[in-house]
Amino acid sequence: MNEAGLKRDLLAWYARAKRDLPWRKDPTPYRVWVSEIMLQQTTVAAVTPKYEAFLRRFPTLASLASSREDEVLKHWAGLGYYSRARNLRRAALSVAADHGGEFPSGFDAVLALPGIGRYTAGAILSIAFRKPYPLVDGNVIRVFSRLFGLKGRAKDPAFVKTMWPLAERLMPEKDPGDWNQALMELGATVCSPESPSCGACPVSRHCVAFKKGLQDKLPVPEAGRKPVPVKWTCLWIEKGGKVLLWRRTDKERLLKNLWGLPDAGKVEAAPGRLLAKASHSITHHALSVQLRAASLTVGLAPVRVARGFTGFLPPLHRNLSIL
Repeated sequence: MNEAGLKRDLLAWYARAKRDLPWRKDPTPYRVWVSEIMLQQTTVAAVTPKYEAFLRRFPTLASLASSREDEVLKHWAGLGYYSRARNLRRAALSVAADHGGEFPSGFDAVLALPGIGRYTAGAILSIAFRKPYPLVDGNVIRVFSRLFGLKGRAKDPAFVKTMWPLAERLMPEKDPGDWNQALMELGATVCSPESPSCGACPVSRHCVAFKKGLQDKLPVPEAGRKPVPVKWTCLWIEKGGKVLLWRRTDKERLLKNLWGLPDAGKVEAAPGRLLAKASHSITHHALSVQLRAASLTVGLAPVRVARGFTGFLPPLHRNLSIL
C-alpha cells in the first residue's frame, strides 16, 4: 500500500468534508477532553446539544473543579453512563490539586486522570496539544480492518491489540489531530458498519477490502449476545403533593447512585394498581418496568437533605426523600 498517498488523500478529504462540530472550534485541552468523555458510547447527535449546554454552565476546568457532584450530574442528564460525569469532576479536582489547574500535556499524567484511557489520552494530546499520539476506537478498527484486509472481530481484545502498532506506524508528525479525526470521521460517515459508502470513499483506491469485495465482511461480525431480561416494579408514592424518590446505592446492578422512583422491596410499601408499563434497553440488559401506586407502611421522620431543602425519610431508609 502507498501509505503516503493514503495519508494525503484522507487528510485532503477531511479538510473539505469534516462535519461542523462544536468541539472542533477552539480545541483547547478542556473542550476536547469534555467532548471525548461525552462521546464515549454516545452518538454525536445526542452529545452536541448537551456539550454546548454543559460548557455554558462549566466553561472552564476551574468551574468544573469547584462544582458539586449533584450539579454536574444534573447537567449530564440525558447522556447516560453517569460514572463518566463523576470521573470528569474527579479528574478536574485532580488537575486543580496536582497540576496547578492546567490540563497536563504529558501522556502518563493524562492517562493517570480518572476516566481517561489510552484512546482518550491520545485524542486529547493529538487534537489539543498537536502531539503525535495515536488512538484506536471502533471506527478506527473498522477502517483499518478494511483498508489493510485484516480479519478479526472489532471487540476481540487480541484483534484490538494489533491495531495500536499500525496506528503508531501511520501517525504523521504534522497535524496528528487532523489525522486521528480524519480516521474517526471516515468510520463515522463513510466506512460505516453496514453497507459502507465505498463509492464516496476518498481512500477506496488504497483499500484491500474494496479491491477484494470484502467490505461487508470485515471486520468479522460480532457473535450475537442475547439480552439479559430485567424486571422492575417501581412505586409511585405521594405525600402532600410530593413524590417519594430513592437514591440507588453503588451496589445496585444498574443506574448506581442515581435518583429515581423506589423499587418494590426497597421501601416498606405494598404495590397497588398498575399505572404504566415501559420497556427500555441499557447496554445488554432488556428492562421491563411496571409503575404501580403504593402507600408507605411505616412512619416518616423529618430530615435535612439536599442544599436548602427539607424532605422526609422513613426511619430505616436513609436513602429516600420526599421531593
